[in-house]
Formats: sequence, structure tokens, C-alpha cells
Amino acid sequence: MRRFLLTYLFALMAFTGYSQYTLVPSVSNYHLTWTTINPAFTGFRDAISASSLYRSSLYGELGPKDMQLNVHSPVGNSKVAVGGIIAYNNTPPSQDLYSIMSTYAYRIYLGSGRLSFGLSAGMYGINSDLTGVPLRDSDDPLFVSEAYQRWFPNFGTGVLYYTDKYFVGLSVPELLSIPLEGESIGGFNSEGYRVIFSGAYLFDFSRDFKLKPSVMIDYNKAFSSFKASLNVGLLNSRVFVGGAYDHPNFAIALLNFQVNQQWLIGYAYTFNTGPVRTALGGSHEVVLRWELRPVIKTIPDDPFYF
Repeated sequence: MRRFLLTYLFALMAFTGYSQYTLVPSVSNYHLTWTTINPAFTGFRDAISASSLYRSSLYGELGPKDMQLNVHSPVGNSKVAVGGIIAYNNTPPSQDLYSIMSTYAYRIYLGSGRLSFGLSAGMYGINSDLTGVPLRDSDDPLFVSEAYQRWFPNFGTGVLYYTDKYFVGLSVPELLSIPLEGESIGGFNSEGYRVIFSGAYLFDFSRDFKLKPSVMIDYNKAFSSFKASLNVGLLNSRVFVGGAYDHPNFAIALLNFQVNQQWLIGYAYTFNTGPVRTALGGSHEVVLRWELRPVIKTIPDDPFYF
């Protein structure tokens, strides 16, 4: 009975996510995958930066799994930066979401920092088959009787201002809605837009002790979330340990370690704090980042260790 209820719950959540016009996953260690939610972050590391992410099932064995590959880099010494993102999400009993996106940013110096304008463009894919979900009512209209497969284009935009102490960003990662039956592409539905605000600040107390609070507000008409994190930088910013709260139902433990000049390993554990926490498990999230630049220190004064 419990398994049936959980299966129904997550199938319904999948369908609800489909109707909310969004396929961008909200991961726990979002500090390491900024370009996924805001293309204006493209090139902000001033290096060839490649990161891969894997998140286990967020709600136990029936919850969604996520994988991402994220690459971006400035183009020489120009104001232009380009990148690409490949993402995959699987939600049982049978729903697969894919995205292949390119990103572009144009960056100009403004005051003590940079102002970056970003665009993203690419293809989304959906492969959904809810016919295997056990139903009490076989005619339930929420569960279509045939598998749904579709590829369609999408676009996103964002703006970012950053210095060596802080950043603020605003983005709409998806400008087109998911197309309905008989439509070739989705429409511009401003009421369904997902608007994401992000920000962080560096408090540099000493070489071996820094504080980096950050915030992300993820809003759309159907559902909104708020994430706040606090990371402590130790050992000349080689180790960052901290935590985050994802309102309304999740707490997150974070650990990011700069192994050497090129490699960073990030880990996050997310657990439910809501009323169903005894029935749902937590999730593990691992990020591996590799970077190449002519000269790189361990980024002692950079709020973008992530």
C-alpha cells in the first residue's frame, strides 16, 4: 500500500512538473552548476571549466535522478564566452527528460566588476510512459493511455554582475513552454516562466577563514522555493564546508574540496525535514570539476570557488 501511494505521488509530481513548463533540475550543490540556471555565468571562471554532476534519487528509490555535464570558457581575451550543457533526469515509474543546450555570454567591465548578459539555446526531450502505473481508476484522465515522446527547442536568458567579493544574478532559463498535443513548439507563456534570483558575498576574515553566504530564489506561478547556504572556507580556500536549507522541506550538508590547481570534488547530502521524512530517503550528490588556465592559485579571494 505504501509503495502504491508513493508511486502515485511521484507520478503525479512528474505530471505536475510537466504542466509547470520546466525541465531545469534544482540540485543541492548548485554552487557548482550555475550556468544550468543562468547562461550569464558562462565564462565567469576565466578558464576552461568542465564539471559533471550525479544526484541519486532525491526521494528514495522512487524519486528523480539527475546527471549533468557542463562545459564553458571565455573565447580568448574577448568579451565573449561560450559553453554547453547536457542534462538527464529520470523519474520512476517511467519518465525521462533530456536537455542539450548551448550557452553564450557577453561580458563588459562595469565599475569594479563585470556585467554579463547570457543566452541559451538548444533542444529538450521528453520520454514519458505512465501506462505501467497501477491505478485504482483505469480511466484517470491524469494518466494518458499512450507513451509520450517529444523533442522541441527552448531558449533562456539571464544577466549577472560580479566582482571579486560578490555577485547578483537574475535569469529565466526557459522561455518556451512545453508544446501541447499537435504543436511543433511551445509558446511564450510569461505566466509559466520560472524566474531565478541568485547572489553570494565573501567575508574575508583571514587567509584560512572565510565565510560565503549565498541565496537562490526560484519562483514560478505554480511553485516557489528558497535556498540559503553558508560555507566556511578553510586552509586558504582549499576546503569549504557548510550547509543549506531548501525551503520548505530540505536540509543540505555541503563539502567541497579543491584537490589541486585543476581538480575540485564537491559532495552534498540532502535529507527531508518535512512530515514525510520517515517514508522518504535522502540523496547523495557528487560533482567533479576540472579546469585549465595558464596560472591558477587556489582562489583565495574569489566568491566563485564554486
